[in-house]
Amino acid sequence: MKSIRTIAVMVAASTMLHMSAESFDSLVDRMIALNPGLRSEAYSYASQRESLRSAAVLPDPEIEGGYMWSTGEPGNKTDITVSQSMEWPGVYSAMRREARLQSEAINMSERATIINARENARILLAEGVYLNKCREVMANRMECIDSLLNIATKGALRNEITLLDVEKLKLERLEILARQTELNTQETQCMSAIGAFVGSVEGAKNIYDAIEDYPADMLLPLAVYSEKLHETPEVEQSRILAEASRARSDAERRRSLPSLTAGYHFAREEGTPFHGFVAGLSIPVFSTKGKSEAARLESMAAEARAEQQAIEQRSSLESIHAAAIQLKNQYEAYDKVLSESPTPRLLLRALEGGQISMMVYLIESASHTDAILRMLEIQYRYQQTMAQLARYNPGN
Repeated sequence: MKSIRTIAVMVAASTMLHMSAESFDSLVDRMIALNPGLRSEAYSYASQRESLRSAAVLPDPEIEGGYMWSTGEPGNKTDITVSQSMEWPGVYSAMRREARLQSEAINMSERATIINARENARILLAEGVYLNKCREVMANRMECIDSLLNIATKGALRNEITLLDVEKLKLERLEILARQTELNTQETQCMSAIGAFVGSVEGAKNIYDAIEDYPADMLLPLAVYSEKLHETPEVEQSRILAEASRARSDAERRRSLPSLTAGYHFAREEGTPFHGFVAGLSIPVFSTKGKSEAARLESMAAEARAEQQAIEQRSSLESIHAAAIQLKNQYEAYDKVLSESPTPRLLLRALEGGQISMMVYLIESASHTDAILRMLEIQYRYQQTMAQLARYNPGN
């Protein structure tokens, strides 16, 4: 029969938190590699970049032919004209610059998509770690209650422990079972979310089973993250789009200059060939009215959006970092008290010595278990903020 002292040692050991998690980052990489949505987005971004290749080229050349005949003596007549129209030369340089910047903006969108996916993967894995830790705490709690229930049942037969104490232990066991059932449901939901992320139920189970612990990332000072703020894809993309808008404004301004047409003309009449060149000039009197001013105003709007994006990103960073500091301090305060707390052992000794009743023991030990679960919840929320801060960390 397992003694109460043996149970005390077991419960005290169960409060220790272990930090390993050597495979956390590799699991994130595996989830990113398996994500079907990212593959779809990659093809979409590639298509968008490919479409930009035709954004700053000359229009297609035109070939025009004609054949006329008569019933009189002059005979038949043949005409062939090949012509090429073009904007004013400066327009194409501005259009090429805009296309290049648009391509860079697409690259930033793709990078942002990957970073967001990594953040989501980190949070999903962190949830798995949290649930596993909670399950371990409740399993140890259940083992302790089962052992006490075994002792109490035998003691009740010898009139050493009341049947009321036995009933109290049975009710506590039902409470633990209810919590374990809730954790099982949350685990199923977490695994389903991972399965949706990687596109495979089997892959989700393999990944979930490989989860060990949180990554050993350090919370850096705000200044370190702020230095990388301008390199975030959202801020960088807004800046690039503002430059592209300026290039578009420049192209529209240059379109107010005449466009040109040049070509070759061949004709044959009464057996005599004629060769020559054709040239044309299109003066944009009506077609560009208001377009240059509209492009200029859009450029100003894009610059304002870039400034606003930088402000929002900085505000978000400061908010997340402040939350991370608070959660870190809360967790460390709990961990300092609970990591090697003698409370479970002392409670069992007091119960064994008859200093407290079974009711007092159950209330106090449940309160201690709730404190551990609260600490684990704070640790999980802290890891969520660390997953969000990872986008500003040059090492991630």
